Amino acid sequence: MPKDNMDRREYRRRRRMRNQILAWLTLILLLAALVCGGYFLIRYLQGAKKTAAEKKPETQPRIEAEPSPADEQGKISTPEPMDELLEPTPTEAAVAEDEEDPAVMALLEGMELEQKIDGLFMVSPEAITGVDRATVAGEKTKEALAEYAVSAIIFDEKNIESEEKFRQLIKDIRDMYREDYNRRILCFVNEEGSKLSGKIGSVEAQKSAAELAAEGDDAAVKDAYRAIADVLSDFDLDGDLAPVASVKTSDNCYLKDRVFSDDTDTTDAMVTAAVEGLAEGGRLSCLTAFPGEGEATADPENAAISSERSLDEMRACEFLPFLSGMKAGADMIMVSNITLPSVDGVEGSACLSKELVSSILRQELGYDGVILTSPLDQAACSEKDKAGNAALSAVLAGADMLYFRKQKDLDEARKTLLEAVNDGTLSEERIDESLKRIYTLLVKMD
Repeated sequence: MPKDNMDRREYRRRRRMRNQILAWLTLILLLAALVCGGYFLIRYLQGAKKTAAEKKPETQPRIEAEPSPADEQGKISTPEPMDELLEPTPTEAAVAEDEEDPAVMALLEGMELEQKIDGLFMVSPEAITGVDRATVAGEKTKEALAEYAVSAIIFDEKNIESEEKFRQLIKDIRDMYREDYNRRILCFVNEEGSKLSGKIGSVEAQKSAAELAAEGDDAAVKDAYRAIADVLSDFDLDGDLAPVASVKTSDNCYLKDRVFSDDTDTTDAMVTAAVEGLAEGGRLSCLTAFPGEGEATADPENAAISSERSLDEMRACEFLPFLSGMKAGADMIMVSNITLPSVDGVEGSACLSKELVSSILRQELGYDGVILTSPLDQAACSEKDKAGNAALSAVLAGADMLYFRKQKDLDEARKTLLEAVNDGTLSEERIDESLKRIYTLLVKMD
């Protein structure tokens, strides 16, 4: 082959190799440029974003235009939403629901069904002994406590013969009960300022609710209920079925001077102060009586009571002192025997109504403390419902503690509840739910 041809082929081969090398170098340089460009672009965007964030002005609060006097005159005030008054958070509610006090659970462990049912009751000493007036605790009381494992005793003025005997009565009942059940029994009175304390010679009676409110001094109310707490503590009484949280919406209200005021704001403040006074003295409080009895003109001890107030009217008035009392830490709420013909879905006594107890008091208002019925042997309830039916209806409605003062009614209620569990109408778990709340107070005071 001629040398010229060989040289040309070699030349072309070398040129191809050179071109390939150049192509690869170009590609590598292009890729490197892309990588570098992308890197610097990302850094640039990050820097721009950071700069923008640093320069972003703080959000300014919206400035509302001040209403004109004409607007202000036509403005209708509405009550604060119930959840804002209570200020619970879903997280807190969930934690509270999930947490179970080991001391409370220990009290429930191994309890027989009959004892659990008895644990739902608050009774007068006469309701378990069958006597007309209990002023001492002897063998009959000891036998009664062995039979009735009730959680709470409520004393009134007829149990006070003298200061010394009253103090001994409380001590003996406590000692007998602990010997039988190895736990505390809760002891209460109903002291609203001038009612019971005047029966004890060495105790100065406090002013009535209306007298305290007339002075317009929240601190005076707090001091009065702190003084009541000190007396209860001295006698080893756990709590007070007070204060009255009703707003006086009728001039003929049967509660008279037991009500703080006909003004909602005043009642709010006074109820809060009373609960705080009892709490500072280490005693339990119980708001009475939901949803409010300020419209009732008859005494529920003697006759049925009712209110024509609508649910919306009560939300804007009667409910508010109860909400304030809850926020202040009320340990219990008593539900009334009042009937509410104007409220759809509510029939019979309020404390037997699932709508009022569970839907409104528990769910809408968010109360998770102990719910106590009014005395189920009051004429306002017993004229319409037998004791057993009333007790079962109250538990199914969501009440925790049943208040009885007569032995025959207590016996009928116990029997009805036991039968209800046995036939599946009432579950043992529902009873446990109430006992956990009740025993939480017991552990608190023990």
